[in-house]
Amino acid sequence: MWEVSPEVRHYMGKEKRGYLGAMYKAGQFNYKLSATGRQGDLMGGGITGGYGLRLNNALSLDFNLAVGCLHADYEKYEVIDGVRVRQGKESKNWWGPINAGVTLVWKMKN
Repeated sequence: MWEVSPEVRHYMGKEKRGYLGAMYKAGQFNYKLSATGRQGDLMGGGITGGYGLRLNNALSLDFNLAVGCLHADYEKYEVIDGVRVRQGKESKNWWGPINAGVTLVWKMKN
């Protein structure tokens, strides 16, 4: 699986710790959690928000959550005798949380 997820943010408040923004996501996936695997492309975007918790002068934690829509086009497959056998093609849309994370941020001084 790989994805690219650019984001723009607008920081708010006196200390500029909280933010709202917009993000776009595109990528590809290939996974097999049961007898049937799925391989395809995904694309979508949404609204993101978060908060930066300062730990000290150089380190902080960034908590974020994005909600929006993802669209996926994919093929279903089964592995039979070591060979992938295509079982069909599908498309799905997902509305709801599309990204969440906690990031350790290190501010380098000039």
